[in-house]
Amino acid sequence: MKKINQDDKLFFFEKSFFTLDGLWMIETEDTTNWETALKLDVIVWKELLKVIFRRLKKYLQLEKNDLTNLIDILTFRWSIEGWEYKVLQHKYDKVKILVNQCPYKAAMDRNPERTEKQSLICKEMCIPFYKSTINDFNKDIIINRTEYMGLSGSYCDFSFSFENKTFDKSEEGDLPKKIRKISKEDKLFYFEKNFRTLDGLWVIETERELGWDVALKLDITVWQKLYKITFRRVKKYLGAKGNTLNDLVNILSFIWNCEGNIHDIFQAGDNQFTISIIECPYIAAMERNPERHNRIESICKEMCIAYLQPVIKEFNPKIEIERNKFMGLGDSECDIILTLKD
Repeated sequence: MKKINQDDKLFFFEKSFFTLDGLWMIETEDTTNWETALKLDVIVWKELLKVIFRRLKKYLQLEKNDLTNLIDILTFRWSIEGWEYKVLQHKYDKVKILVNQCPYKAAMDRNPERTEKQSLICKEMCIPFYKSTINDFNKDIIINRTEYMGLSGSYCDFSFSFENKTFDKSEEGDLPKKIRKISKEDKLFYFEKNFRTLDGLWVIETERELGWDVALKLDITVWQKLYKITFRRVKKYLGAKGNTLNDLVNILSFIWNCEGNIHDIFQAGDNQFTISIIECPYIAAMERNPERHNRIESICKEMCIAYLQPVIKEFNPKIEIERNKFMGLGDSECDIILTLKD
Protein backbone atom coordinates (compact mmCIF):
# COMPACT_ATOMS: atom_id res chain seq x y z
CA MET A 1 0.00 0.00 0.00
CA LYS A 2 1.13 3.54 -0.72
CA LYS A 3 2.93 5.33 2.08
CA ILE A 4 1.48 8.80 2.37
CA ASN A 5 3.45 12.01 2.66
CA GLN A 6 2.69 15.64 3.47
CA ASP A 7 1.50 16.39 -0.09
CA ASP A 8 -0.91 13.43 0.02
CA LYS A 9 -2.47 14.57 3.29
CA LEU A 10 -2.73 18.16 2.12
CA PHE A 11 -4.46 17.02 -1.08
CA PHE A 12 -6.95 15.05 0.99
CA PHE A 13 -7.75 17.53 3.75
CA GLU A 14 -7.79 20.74 1.70
CA LYS A 15 -10.32 19.39 -0.79
CA SER A 16 -12.34 17.54 1.85
CA PHE A 17 -12.67 20.60 4.10
CA PHE A 18 -14.61 22.68 1.59
CA THR A 19 -16.62 19.70 0.32
CA LEU A 20 -17.65 18.66 3.83
CA ASP A 21 -18.90 22.12 4.71
CA GLY A 22 -20.94 22.39 1.52
CA LEU A 23 -22.47 18.94 1.94
CA TRP A 24 -23.62 19.61 5.49
CA MET A 25 -25.33 22.80 4.37
CA ILE A 26 -27.02 21.23 1.33
CA GLU A 27 -28.16 18.05 3.08
CA THR A 28 -29.49 19.96 6.09
CA GLU A 29 -31.48 22.20 3.76
CA ASP A 30 -32.86 19.17 1.88
CA THR A 31 -33.87 17.46 5.14
CA THR A 32 -35.35 20.52 6.82
CA ASN A 33 -35.53 23.88 5.06
CA TRP A 34 -33.36 26.83 4.07
CA GLU A 35 -33.96 28.81 7.25
CA THR A 36 -32.94 25.93 9.54
CA ALA A 37 -29.87 25.09 7.47
CA LEU A 38 -28.70 28.70 7.47
CA LYS A 39 -29.32 29.04 11.21
CA LEU A 40 -27.17 25.97 11.91
CA ASP A 41 -24.47 27.09 9.46
CA VAL A 42 -24.16 30.42 11.27
CA ILE A 43 -23.92 28.71 14.67
CA VAL A 44 -21.33 26.20 13.41
CA TRP A 45 -19.14 28.86 11.83
CA LYS A 46 -19.31 31.20 14.79
CA GLU A 47 -17.99 28.39 16.96
CA LEU A 48 -15.51 27.16 14.35
CA LEU A 49 -13.96 30.60 13.83
CA LYS A 50 -13.51 31.00 17.57
CA VAL A 51 -11.67 27.67 17.64
CA ILE A 52 -9.63 28.61 14.55
CA PHE A 53 -8.59 31.95 16.07
CA ARG A 54 -7.47 30.27 19.31
CA ARG A 55 -5.53 27.62 17.41
CA LEU A 56 -3.83 30.09 15.10
CA LYS A 57 -2.95 32.44 17.93
CA LYS A 58 -1.10 29.57 19.61
CA TYR A 59 0.33 28.24 16.34
CA LEU A 60 1.69 31.67 15.37
CA GLN A 61 2.98 32.21 18.91
CA LEU A 62 1.05 35.42 19.43
CA GLU A 63 0.45 36.72 22.94
CA LYS A 64 -1.97 39.66 22.88
CA ASN A 65 -5.48 39.98 21.49
CA ASP A 66 -4.68 43.30 19.83
CA LEU A 67 -5.43 44.58 16.35
CA THR A 68 -1.98 43.67 15.04
CA ASN A 69 -2.43 40.01 15.99
CA LEU A 70 -6.02 39.94 14.80
CA ILE A 71 -4.92 40.96 11.30
CA ASP A 72 -2.06 38.46 11.44
CA ILE A 73 -4.48 35.63 12.28
CA LEU A 74 -7.16 36.73 9.83
CA THR A 75 -4.86 37.16 6.83
CA PHE A 76 -3.05 33.91 7.67
CA ARG A 77 -6.36 32.07 7.55
CA TRP A 78 -7.45 33.82 4.36
CA SER A 79 -4.14 33.06 2.62
CA ILE A 80 -4.45 29.38 3.51
CA GLU A 81 -8.04 29.15 2.26
CA GLY A 82 -7.25 30.87 -1.03
CA TRP A 83 -8.76 34.33 -0.51
CA GLU A 84 -7.35 37.18 -2.60
CA TYR A 85 -7.08 40.47 -0.73
CA LYS A 86 -5.10 43.67 -0.25
CA VAL A 87 -4.29 45.38 3.04
CA LEU A 88 -4.67 49.08 2.22
CA GLN A 89 -4.13 50.73 5.59
CA HIS A 90 -1.58 49.81 8.25
CA LYS A 91 -1.90 51.62 11.55
CA TYR A 92 -1.85 50.51 15.15
CA ASP A 93 -5.53 51.41 15.55
CA LYS A 94 -6.95 51.28 12.01
CA VAL A 95 -6.77 48.68 9.26
CA LYS A 96 -8.63 48.39 5.96
CA ILE A 97 -8.65 45.27 3.77
CA LEU A 98 -10.28 44.75 0.37
CA VAL A 99 -11.15 41.20 -0.65
CA ASN A 100 -11.28 40.48 -4.38
CA GLN A 101 -11.94 36.75 -4.25
CA CYS A 102 -13.67 34.56 -1.66
CA PRO A 103 -13.41 30.74 -1.99
CA TYR A 104 -16.93 30.27 -0.61
CA LYS A 105 -18.49 32.64 -3.14
CA ALA A 106 -16.37 30.99 -5.86
CA ALA A 107 -17.77 27.57 -4.88
CA MET A 108 -21.33 28.92 -5.16
CA ASP A 109 -20.50 30.53 -8.50
CA ARG A 110 -19.55 27.06 -9.81
CA ASN A 111 -22.87 25.59 -8.68
CA PRO A 112 -25.89 27.07 -10.50
CA GLU A 113 -28.22 25.68 -7.81
CA ARG A 114 -26.49 27.82 -5.15
CA THR A 115 -26.13 31.09 -7.06
CA GLU A 116 -29.45 32.47 -5.82
CA LYS A 117 -28.37 31.80 -2.22
CA GLN A 118 -25.30 34.05 -2.37
CA SER A 119 -26.96 37.24 -1.17
CA LEU A 120 -28.69 35.43 1.70
CA ILE A 121 -25.50 33.70 2.85
CA CYS A 122 -23.56 36.95 2.60
CA LYS A 123 -26.15 38.95 4.54
CA GLU A 124 -27.32 36.42 7.10
CA MET A 125 -24.11 34.45 7.67
CA CYS A 126 -20.85 36.13 6.68
CA ILE A 127 -21.65 39.51 8.22
CA PRO A 128 -22.82 38.26 11.66
CA PHE A 129 -20.21 35.57 12.23
CA TYR A 130 -17.26 37.90 11.52
CA LYS A 131 -18.76 40.47 13.88
CA SER A 132 -19.23 37.80 16.56
CA THR A 133 -15.72 36.37 16.13
CA ILE A 134 -13.98 39.77 16.29
CA ASN A 135 -16.03 40.72 19.36
CA ASP A 136 -15.04 37.47 21.04
CA PHE A 137 -11.37 38.10 20.20
CA ASN A 138 -11.37 41.65 21.58
CA LYS A 139 -14.44 43.73 22.44
CA ASP A 140 -12.52 46.97 21.81
CA ILE A 141 -11.95 46.13 18.12
CA ILE A 142 -14.74 47.41 15.88
CA ILE A 143 -15.42 45.97 12.42
CA ASN A 144 -17.18 47.98 9.74
CA ARG A 145 -18.22 46.67 6.31
CA THR A 146 -19.89 48.53 3.45
CA GLU A 147 -19.19 46.48 0.29
CA TYR A 148 -20.05 42.81 -0.34
CA MET A 149 -19.43 40.70 -3.43
CA GLY A 150 -22.37 38.51 -2.46
CA LEU A 151 -24.60 41.61 -2.60
CA SER A 152 -23.48 42.61 -6.12
CA GLY A 153 -20.40 44.53 -5.01
CA SER A 154 -17.13 44.30 -6.93
CA TYR A 155 -15.24 43.53 -3.71
CA CYS A 156 -15.71 43.01 0.02
CA ASP A 157 -14.25 45.50 2.49
CA PHE A 158 -13.20 44.96 6.09
CA SER A 159 -12.35 48.04 8.15
CA PHE A 160 -11.08 47.56 11.70
CA SER A 161 -10.54 50.15 14.40
CA PHE A 162 -9.31 49.92 17.96
CA GLU A 163 -11.62 52.02 20.14
CA ASN A 164 -10.05 51.71 23.60
CA LYS A 165 -9.34 55.30 24.67
CA THR A 166 -6.81 54.17 27.27
CA PHE A 167 -4.68 52.40 24.67
CA ASP A 168 -1.05 53.48 24.82
CA LYS A 169 0.32 53.93 21.31
CA SER A 170 3.85 53.55 22.64
CA GLU A 171 3.09 49.89 23.29
CA GLU A 172 2.33 49.24 19.64
CA GLY A 173 4.04 50.02 16.34
CA ASP A 174 2.60 50.01 12.86
CA LEU A 175 1.41 46.72 11.47
CA PRO A 176 3.98 44.69 9.54
CA LYS A 177 4.02 45.65 5.87
CA LYS A 178 4.33 42.07 4.61
CA ILE A 179 1.79 39.31 5.05
CA ARG A 180 3.19 36.00 6.31
CA LYS A 181 4.18 33.50 3.65
CA ILE A 182 2.22 30.27 3.87
CA SER A 183 4.00 26.90 3.84
CA LYS A 184 2.64 23.41 3.20
CA GLU A 185 3.05 22.72 6.91
CA ASP A 186 0.84 25.71 7.69
CA LYS A 187 -1.88 24.59 5.29
CA LEU A 188 -1.84 20.99 6.52
CA PHE A 189 -2.06 22.13 10.15
CA TYR A 190 -5.06 24.30 9.32
CA PHE A 191 -7.08 21.90 7.18
CA GLU A 192 -6.36 18.70 9.13
CA LYS A 193 -7.25 20.21 12.50
CA ASN A 194 -10.32 22.09 11.36
CA PHE A 195 -11.75 19.35 9.12
CA ARG A 196 -12.64 17.19 12.13
CA THR A 197 -13.77 20.17 14.20
CA LEU A 198 -16.10 21.32 11.41
CA ASP A 199 -17.72 17.89 11.15
CA GLY A 200 -18.04 17.53 14.92
CA LEU A 201 -19.66 20.96 15.30
CA TRP A 202 -22.24 20.18 12.62
CA VAL A 203 -23.20 16.95 14.41
CA ILE A 204 -23.39 18.63 17.83
CA GLU A 205 -25.37 21.68 16.69
CA THR A 206 -27.73 19.61 14.53
CA GLU A 207 -28.45 17.34 17.49
CA ARG A 208 -29.21 20.36 19.68
CA GLU A 209 -31.56 21.84 17.11
CA LEU A 210 -33.20 18.75 15.58
CA GLY A 211 -32.49 15.79 17.87
CA TRP A 212 -30.08 12.88 17.72
CA ASP A 213 -31.98 10.78 15.17
CA VAL A 214 -31.96 13.57 12.58
CA ALA A 215 -28.32 14.43 13.32
CA LEU A 216 -27.24 10.80 12.83
CA LYS A 217 -29.25 10.45 9.62
CA LEU A 218 -27.69 13.62 8.22
CA ASP A 219 -24.20 12.55 9.29
CA ILE A 220 -24.60 9.26 7.41
CA THR A 221 -25.84 11.00 4.27
CA VAL A 222 -23.10 13.63 4.33
CA TRP A 223 -20.37 11.01 4.71
CA GLN A 224 -21.84 8.78 2.01
CA LYS A 225 -21.66 11.66 -0.44
CA LEU A 226 -18.29 12.86 0.83
CA TYR A 227 -16.76 9.40 0.36
CA LYS A 228 -18.25 9.02 -3.11
CA ILE A 229 -16.60 12.28 -4.12
CA THR A 230 -13.40 11.37 -2.28
CA PHE A 231 -13.23 7.97 -3.99
CA ARG A 232 -13.32 9.64 -7.41
CA ARG A 233 -10.67 12.16 -6.41
CA VAL A 234 -8.33 9.62 -4.85
CA LYS A 235 -8.76 7.16 -7.71
CA LYS A 236 -7.62 9.85 -10.13
CA TYR A 237 -4.86 11.02 -7.76
CA LEU A 238 -3.47 7.48 -7.43
CA GLY A 239 -3.79 6.78 -11.15
CA ALA A 240 -6.01 3.73 -10.61
CA LYS A 241 -7.37 2.52 -13.93
CA GLY A 242 -10.16 0.19 -12.82
CA ASN A 243 -12.63 -0.64 -10.06
CA THR A 244 -11.00 -3.85 -8.89
CA LEU A 245 -10.82 -5.18 -5.35
CA ASN A 246 -7.14 -4.18 -5.23
CA ASP A 247 -8.04 -0.66 -6.38
CA LEU A 248 -10.66 -0.40 -3.64
CA VAL A 249 -8.24 -1.52 -0.92
CA ASN A 250 -5.61 0.94 -2.15
CA ILE A 251 -8.12 3.81 -2.16
CA LEU A 252 -9.49 2.98 1.29
CA SER A 253 -6.00 2.57 2.72
CA PHE A 254 -4.91 5.92 1.29
CA ILE A 255 -7.96 7.72 2.72
CA TRP A 256 -7.61 6.09 6.11
CA ASN A 257 -3.89 6.78 6.29
CA CYS A 258 -4.63 10.45 5.60
CA GLU A 259 -7.33 10.48 8.28
CA GLY A 260 -5.04 8.86 10.84
CA ASN A 261 -6.96 5.59 10.86
CA ILE A 262 -4.29 3.04 11.84
CA HIS A 263 -4.89 -0.31 10.14
CA ASP A 264 -3.38 -3.55 8.91
CA ILE A 265 -4.34 -5.33 5.68
CA PHE A 266 -4.56 -9.11 5.31
CA GLN A 267 -5.18 -10.86 2.00
CA ALA A 268 -6.92 -14.24 1.71
CA GLY A 269 -6.56 -15.45 -1.87
CA ASP A 270 -7.37 -13.26 -4.83
CA ASN A 271 -10.91 -12.36 -3.82
CA GLN A 272 -10.81 -11.28 -0.19
CA PHE A 273 -9.10 -8.71 2.00
CA THR A 274 -9.55 -8.04 5.70
CA ILE A 275 -8.65 -4.60 6.96
CA SER A 276 -8.07 -4.54 10.71
CA ILE A 277 -8.44 -1.07 12.23
CA ILE A 278 -6.64 -0.69 15.54
CA GLU A 279 -6.97 3.07 16.02
CA CYS A 280 -9.83 5.29 14.84
CA PRO A 281 -9.41 9.10 15.05
CA TYR A 282 -13.16 9.65 15.27
CA ILE A 283 -13.61 7.35 18.25
CA ALA A 284 -10.55 8.97 19.83
CA ALA A 285 -12.10 12.43 19.37
CA MET A 286 -15.35 11.33 21.02
CA GLU A 287 -13.46 9.70 23.88
CA ARG A 288 -11.74 13.05 24.57
CA ASN A 289 -15.15 14.70 24.92
CA PRO A 290 -17.14 13.33 27.90
CA GLU A 291 -20.36 14.73 26.42
CA ARG A 292 -19.99 12.44 23.37
CA HIS A 293 -19.23 9.18 25.20
CA ASN A 294 -22.87 8.11 25.02
CA ARG A 295 -22.84 8.50 21.22
CA ILE A 296 -19.83 6.31 20.43
CA GLU A 297 -21.80 3.06 20.22
CA SER A 298 -24.53 4.53 18.00
CA ILE A 299 -22.09 6.14 15.58
CA CYS A 300 -19.93 3.02 15.36
CA LYS A 301 -22.84 0.58 14.95
CA GLU A 302 -25.33 2.62 12.94
CA MET A 303 -23.11 4.86 10.85
CA CYS A 304 -19.83 3.15 10.03
CA ILE A 305 -21.40 0.47 7.81
CA ALA A 306 -24.29 2.60 6.59
CA TYR A 307 -22.15 5.31 5.00
CA LEU A 308 -19.49 2.99 3.54
CA GLN A 309 -21.66 0.23 2.09
CA PRO A 310 -23.36 2.23 -0.71
CA VAL A 311 -20.04 3.86 -1.64
CA ILE A 312 -18.45 0.44 -2.17
CA LYS A 313 -21.51 -0.81 -4.05
CA GLU A 314 -21.27 2.13 -6.44
CA PHE A 315 -17.53 1.55 -6.85
CA ASN A 316 -18.02 -2.12 -7.75
CA PRO A 317 -21.37 -3.89 -7.13
CA LYS A 318 -19.59 -7.27 -7.01
CA ILE A 319 -17.64 -6.31 -3.88
CA GLU A 320 -19.39 -7.01 -0.58
CA ILE A 321 -18.49 -5.60 2.82
CA GLU A 322 -18.88 -7.46 6.11
CA ARG A 323 -18.25 -6.28 9.68
CA ASN A 324 -17.90 -8.44 12.79
CA LYS A 325 -15.84 -6.35 15.21
CA PHE A 326 -16.40 -2.78 16.41
CA MET A 327 -14.14 -0.87 18.79
CA GLY A 328 -17.07 1.38 19.63
CA LEU A 329 -18.91 -1.71 20.93
CA GLY A 330 -15.98 -2.88 23.08
CA ASP A 331 -13.87 -4.93 20.66
CA SER A 332 -10.12 -4.39 20.52
CA GLU A 333 -10.28 -3.66 16.78
CA CYS A 334 -12.66 -3.00 13.91
CA ASP A 335 -12.66 -5.36 10.96
CA ILE A 336 -13.63 -4.58 7.36
CA ILE A 337 -13.95 -7.75 5.28
CA LEU A 338 -14.09 -7.09 1.52
CA THR A 339 -15.02 -9.99 -0.75
CA LEU A 340 -15.27 -10.04 -4.53
CA LYS A 341 -18.21 -12.25 -5.51
CA ASP A 342 -18.39 -14.09 -8.82
